[in-house]
Amino acid sequence: MSEHTHELTPTPRGPVCCVHVHGAAAYRVGYPPTSWEWTPWEFATDGRFTGRWDDPAGVWRTLYVGATRLSCYLEVLAYARKSDELSTALDEIVDNDGDDEWPTIAPGRVPRSWMAARITGSGVISGWFVVPGDAETMATLRIGFRALAIRLGLADLDTAAIRDGRPRVLTQAISQWINTLTGPDGEPVAGVQFDSRHGDGLVLWALYERPGDRRVSSRVTPLEYGPVRENDPDLIEAMRLHNLVWED
Repeated sequence: MSEHTHELTPTPRGPVCCVHVHGAAAYRVGYPPTSWEWTPWEFATDGRFTGRWDDPAGVWRTLYVGATRLSCYLEVLAYARKSDELSTALDEIVDNDGDDEWPTIAPGRVPRSWMAARITGSGVISGWFVVPGDAETMATLRIGFRALAIRLGLADLDTAAIRDGRPRVLTQAISQWINTLTGPDGEPVAGVQFDSRHGDGLVLWALYERPGDRRVSSRVTPLEYGPVRENDPDLIEAMRLHNLVWED
């Protein structure tokens, strides 16, 4: 059974809100063998990963998990959503060779091979997580990162910027600082708890890799894992919400 306790913890810039989760149900859609392993460094770009809360220096890795399987599917399938601007641009591309050797999949369609390559897992997580969207945390973040946000073209640093996660330079810089903090228990924080940009109440966690971690974070207890199945109700719902269909 999970327990959620919120507590303010001091930092040199001001207090941040931390939430303690103990035995909280967590889900992940990833790759074999179990989906819970840290992503191998060989898949990084120039030694760095590009996620919202990843380390811009490429020293430690981040594992993204959700409080529900639906939230995970919404995150990993967002790339395939239709975009009016992209669809128009694709329509304007002229194929001078008439060559279909390298066909592309239209926006709004997902290849069935997407399922075959992935694993869905369930487990539990525990630890103290910083909550960037909390009012106390946001007030502290504005002290240290508002100038960076403005330099990057944002009008201000607020929860909208945190939730959108663009530009990545901003959220990764914030994450790099959060990674140095200790929680109310005096230990390094486990990571970040944040809301999905795809809907209110879709809780996500980014777990930080720490010295001594092996293939799986010490904050994670994997329970079950298996293939992604087309008849998974959460997958069906995510496809519906994103207005996606399978490419046969």
